Amino acid sequence: MSFQQELDKRNKALLEMDMLYARPAMPGTTDEVREIAMHKARYECTQLPREARHASGEWLRNRHLCRMTGDALLPEGELPDAS
Repeated sequence: MSFQQELDKRNKALLEMDMLYARPAMPGTTDEVREIAMHKARYECTQLPREARHASGEWLRNRHLCRMTGDALLPEGELPDAS
């Protein structure tokens, strides 16, 4: 599988919150931990639609969780950009 195909597969899994995709990537964790990780990844991923990223930001914010970097979430309405 090419790099682009792998990237497309990952993006689709994040967009759909596909736990079957996440389980092998994060063995030894619970679905709750995987769900948090996937929302954090969706929030950061600039290749996903903004609506999905905002939804994950709201999901994280409602649970008082931070970004995958350990930093606080950006103010509501803002999203991380590619750096």
